[in-house]
Amino acid sequence: MKISVGFIGLGMMGTPMAARLQKAGFLVAVHNRTKKKASSFVEEGATWCESPKEVAEKSEIVFSMLSNSEALSECAFGPHGVLRGARKGSVHVDMSTVSPAVTKELGERYRREGCVFLHSPVLGSVPQATDGSLLLFVGGEEVGFRRAEPALKTLGSRIWRFGQPEHASHMKLLCNMFIAGMGTTLAQALVFAEKANVDPNILLDVLNQSALGAPMYQTKGKSMLDRNFAPRFFVEHMLKDLNLMLQAGKELNVPLPATEVAQRLYSEATEAGFSKEDYSAVIKVLERQAGIEVEKK
Repeated sequence: MKISVGFIGLGMMGTPMAARLQKAGFLVAVHNRTKKKASSFVEEGATWCESPKEVAEKSEIVFSMLSNSEALSECAFGPHGVLRGARKGSVHVDMSTVSPAVTKELGERYRREGCVFLHSPVLGSVPQATDGSLLLFVGGEEVGFRRAEPALKTLGSRIWRFGQPEHASHMKLLCNMFIAGMGTTLAQALVFAEKANVDPNILLDVLNQSALGAPMYQTKGKSMLDRNFAPRFFVEHMLKDLNLMLQAGKELNVPLPATEVAQRLYSEATEAGFSKEDYSAVIKVLERQAGIEVEKK
């Protein structure tokens, strides 16, 4: 018999993830700040819940995919939070990108309450969430992981295990550090190429044929040249993650000078009104500074 799963947070990533769990026969309950987003799940048999507490009451394992650390803390600890409805031995698997300090606190608090908190942030975007090929970093107690493993394998193609929730949180920030660095490097290179009258398409081709090649350079490079900034990962979410990286670096006494530069660029992108565009829209900040616009030749 399959475990019963509840899902909280039906945003850009949460919706396809919950859909996979429902198709696989796990999903029984859903909650989202906007009830309308849950309508398709309810039509397919899931129960709508008015609060995270109610999701926990109806589920053996609660999954959540939320926007930030504050939302996760409220979801877990609030007056209508998961811990208010969780039974002894219940498991809460959060898959958001949030503060390591928060996930450490959640792990300790859940343990004291006789429950298990796992942090399992993901690497991948909407296509990977849709086809179940996300990469998962799962931190927390082994007993909770074993119970959640069948559902986790529905969501991801590869799982890396960590002993503590905050270790998984740090791993996700490290990966997003690369995403931010690669994104800003690509943007400045394309702007430089345009200004120097070097065809940006040739630059992308050279990268693709060399040891410098990375799929991200090709997909995001093409979208930048096509002026396609439809969001797969919002500018505002990248800025949030960069702030988390800098805070974690401060706590660990690790200098992150390149991350500071990226944070400034994404701050400018947000201030310029690009917060709801894809994170590749950071190129617009550099274009403004250079007085040109990169175009597909």
